[in-house]
Amino acid sequence: MSEHIQTDNSVANKVKNMGFSQVAEKFIQAGWIISVNTMTEISFNHPSDPKLAYDEFRINVTEDKINVLIPMPNSKVAYCTWFKDYFSASEYVIQRLTDFLEATTNVELPTEKEYHSG
Repeated sequence: MSEHIQTDNSVANKVKNMGFSQVAEKFIQAGWIISVNTMTEISFNHPSDPKLAYDEFRINVTEDKINVLIPMPNSKVAYCTWFKDYFSASEYVIQRLTDFLEATTNVELPTEKEYHSG
């Protein structure tokens, strides 16, 4: 019995390369926008400022690998790595999106009293 990943049809219809559909679905659910969408490349930008390169996730396919560019939260630095298959690249990018969102979400820090009482 094979596993099948179901994607939202509206997302699937927007993505030109179906290898990117799982990633696209997660980014769209998180409120991000697709800024580049071709057969060999897709990129997602934070909706607050689509031209802000430091919040851009990018996936690019070449003949023999899938390159991914991941922004470092609260930084002007990005990390680049590559994978041999869409599934591994997708899983990695989705996890980095989760990490990015957690790092950039404003979480209330404990007050000094709460910190010292714990």
